[in-house]
Amino acid sequence: MSTNSTQFQEILNAAKEKRGDLPVDTMIVSSHLAQMRLFILRRGVEFFCEQDSYAGRREFLKKVYESNMLDMKLDSIIDYFLCDGQGLFYFRPSGDTYQILYFPKDSYRCYRDQNGDIEHVELIYTFAVKEPNMMDVYAVPGKRGGRKKYIKLKVYKDRIEQTISNEKIDFADSGNAMTMQQPGQTEVLSNSLGFIPAVEVFNHLDCTGESTGTGEFDWMANQILFHDELVRNVRKNMKFFGNPTLVSSRPRHDILESGDEGSMRPTISSQAGFYAMDRPSTRTSQPGFSAGVDGQIKVPRVIANLEPTDRVSYMTPDAVSGDQNMYVKQYRSEIRLALGGVDDLDFNMASSAYEMKSLYGRCAATAEKKARALFEYGLCRLFAMMIQHEEYMFEQSFATAMGLVNPEPPLQEQFQDIEEFEKAQLKYQKDQQKFLNTRAKLFSASIESGQIPNGVTGLIPDGSSKVNWRWTGEIFEEDSQGILNNSIVVRNLQELGVDSIEALKYLFPSKTDEERAAMLTGFPFRMVQQSQQAFNSFIGMIGQLYQLPHPQMPNQPLAADPNLDITGFLYRSLEFLRKELSYSGKYKPDDGDRRPNKLSDADRKRSQLGLPTRDERPVQLPSSAPGTSGAPGSNGLPANGGPASFGGPGSSSESLAGSVPGTQRKPEYAASLPGPGVILGVSDSNNTSQYPGQLGVTRAESMGQPGAADLRAPSFNPGLFGPGAQPNPAAGSAKPAGSGSSGSVPKSKSKRGK
Repeated sequence: MSTNSTQFQEILNAAKEKRGDLPVDTMIVSSHLAQMRLFILRRGVEFFCEQDSYAGRREFLKKVYESNMLDMKLDSIIDYFLCDGQGLFYFRPSGDTYQILYFPKDSYRCYRDQNGDIEHVELIYTFAVKEPNMMDVYAVPGKRGGRKKYIKLKVYKDRIEQTISNEKIDFADSGNAMTMQQPGQTEVLSNSLGFIPAVEVFNHLDCTGESTGTGEFDWMANQILFHDELVRNVRKNMKFFGNPTLVSSRPRHDILESGDEGSMRPTISSQAGFYAMDRPSTRTSQPGFSAGVDGQIKVPRVIANLEPTDRVSYMTPDAVSGDQNMYVKQYRSEIRLALGGVDDLDFNMASSAYEMKSLYGRCAATAEKKARALFEYGLCRLFAMMIQHEEYMFEQSFATAMGLVNPEPPLQEQFQDIEEFEKAQLKYQKDQQKFLNTRAKLFSASIESGQIPNGVTGLIPDGSSKVNWRWTGEIFEEDSQGILNNSIVVRNLQELGVDSIEALKYLFPSKTDEERAAMLTGFPFRMVQQSQQAFNSFIGMIGQLYQLPHPQMPNQPLAADPNLDITGFLYRSLEFLRKELSYSGKYKPDDGDRRPNKLSDADRKRSQLGLPTRDERPVQLPSSAPGTSGAPGSNGLPANGGPASFGGPGSSSESLAGSVPGTQRKPEYAASLPGPGVILGVSDSNNTSQYPGQLGVTRAESMGQPGAADLRAPSFNPGLFGPGAQPNPAAGSAKPAGSGSSGSVPKSKSKRGK
């Protein structure tokens, strides 16, 4: 790592870790982080659901938020998020609540599938343990005691692998075959959620997609380092030239005092280098003159016996020139401007109090983007996962409390005959549909009666589980005049016929439409009065039309003309009044919710039994997926085809033309492409051998089944192993030495060309 990179990393660590022991002179990073924290958090952040018919979701979110003390942790989370450019939110059930953790960029690895969803994550962090009879040498330096331990979590949809060690754990490189096994003890737990409870957040997304994030200050590293050097030089100049220098034509001993009263004249012992422990040495280079406590020499207040030609004065040099000071300030303002903030110390940018609120609009706009990335695409999705799991727990516990038995899904590995498995699967689907219908009826009856059985946990399913966020207060509070002006705007909009919910956005911008509708449950006397006057005006107009004769038909009133029918105006006014008196919330279904990819019921059962999943297909490269053009099929040849010299997929006695089928393309939605820059999680070793593994090669083929390469066979690579080399039974299907065939190709493979 270069020197500049090390210095820049020290600047970032000093800001995000709140460390004062690092040599940092520039305050750009700390000032920008403080400004972003102020505008991202403001008076506080509140999370709520768009739909909460039973008023249980708000209390649940408040409980999780307070139990994890997120309002105390958000300051540090924002610092790490902005400096690193990305982070990971992770939650885990803990008793009757959930534990939320945030992992910086260097503490996690996130692997995705070709659809962009998280396939599995790896997390590493430390903690301390107070062990009995522990020696002090194992204690954590600077901490309150305890031995430092490391923990690594590998979170999959069906299991969680926990490794705890006394030694440091690093992220193993899956591509390196020589990687040693991580130290410590590993425990495999079942993931009761059925999905990966993690959300990755990014800052400054690249235009290619959601792959990596960029730190807030990475692209300004050279400028920040240069400003740090400028400030350091200014500080040195202030320290060196800040004190005035005495200039005189008199000898030094005539002007300077001999020292304070407590000082001693040099002695023989002090000149020899000896000194007492209770007092400093009197050995000086210039006897008779000593420095004070602050390192400065003393000058008497009155200097006598001055000749007319003597000159005594102080010379104060210019420690920091005006040009240098102006350049440092301008350079600091330019960097803060490039980062999207405002330099608070720049007088030209913030010259008057009236301009302050409009000036910080740029900071508010920049901070709102960071807040959306952190809250809307991070914590809100995390809370939505919790709510969805709570609803799942409610459905399961409600069925148990009502005496319903959820049918067990059949597992294919427990059946030897495929027909028996298909029959069991069909029976399970019918029983499952009957179970769901019965549970839905009982749930509707319980909701109508308002009685939930005892023992039911979780949240009641309530349609859309989307979670939103908002600020509890602004930085610059509105004064009474501003509130009055907004209320005048609302009244004018209502007089124009604008919906009251839409008009109240100017007065209550942070509230939702449902909350504004709940606020309008009162009686709008002004609205009723104006509507009644309009209705009376229409009635009076109709009476006048009946009294006036029609110009073209004198024997008919003017109201008989169908073009002058104003009955619709009466209906319109009554409809508007009815709407203003009956505002209510709207139900939103959960069809459009973003839900995590969960395990199937059969895989949930396998996970509880400790069996590998089968319905959860592992990640594979699209170019190697079966069925694509040029992809290997079950016989090692392109899928749905074969060479002319061998029989086609049908029969070996087919003609040459019949054995070469046409091109069969897959639709694009069946072969998803990985996102730009993502890391595919193709290293999961706990999947069965029936699906393609890494790079589309099945484990059955890699264990010596037909179509697997025999790396130990001399015909495959005789230059590496040589004829008759010792085969590896674990790597291929070649027979071991002494079995009658030394390194020959298996018969199952040699017959393929006949």
